[in-house]
Amino acid sequence: MKTQDIHYAGVITGDLVGSTEMSESTRQDCLAALERCFLQFRQHDASQRVSSQQASNHQASNHSQILDDSGSDVRDSDTMGEIYRGDAFQLYTRSPEHLLSMALTIRIALKSLGEDARLSLAVAPASERQLPVRMANNSDAFLLSGRHLDGMKNQRLAFSSNDEEFARDAHMVLSLLDDHITPLTTKMAVALSVWMRQPNAQHAELAKDLGITRSAFTRIINRANYTRIDDTCRWYAGRLLRYLPK
Repeated sequence: MKTQDIHYAGVITGDLVGSTEMSESTRQDCLAALERCFLQFRQHDASQRVSSQQASNHQASNHSQILDDSGSDVRDSDTMGEIYRGDAFQLYTRSPEHLLSMALTIRIALKSLGEDARLSLAVAPASERQLPVRMANNSDAFLLSGRHLDGMKNQRLAFSSNDEEFARDAHMVLSLLDDHITPLTTKMAVALSVWMRQPNAQHAELAKDLGITRSAFTRIINRANYTRIDDTCRWYAGRLLRYLPK
């Protein structure tokens, strides 16, 4: 019998908030936004892989050889996402340092549509999940993520880990971040979504994508306190390094 590869991974288990009251067109818009997020994460994996290969091997494949015409990664991706049961979804990544930024990308994409999701994040040892989701996976990261989603009520972000100190620190910080993300307006979320795709771009360039002035764009993302999002993601990645085994 083949032994499963156990490693530290990140898992997000989530569901759409108020999906039973949504119109079918709104629900489909939300599901399409989730699929775009999953594709964005796979493309990021592919881009990172290309950069790594080019640094070590001049014969590395170029980006177009890694992505098919739809933009999907034709190799094994570090990140997999799937929608199931109509309003629920799960994401698995072998790069847990990106887990929080992925969660925020998902929530802000949905809030750009005026909707939201509950997201339960977990970082712990995990074995590869076989898709579809109905295939059982009893490794720690999947169990923790699913268990805490079931216990979420008014929360929109929750975090768990098999390391109690890390879980406690991250849960406290994410609770504060949740209080910041939840009341964002649709206009703020749209601007944040554009900024998160190109965080190093000039505001004038990003403003053009929205058809507004640079000053208006800067005013909106300042009201959304975008630096808090950036600072929290950086804190999380640094704190994670202390937790992961050397």
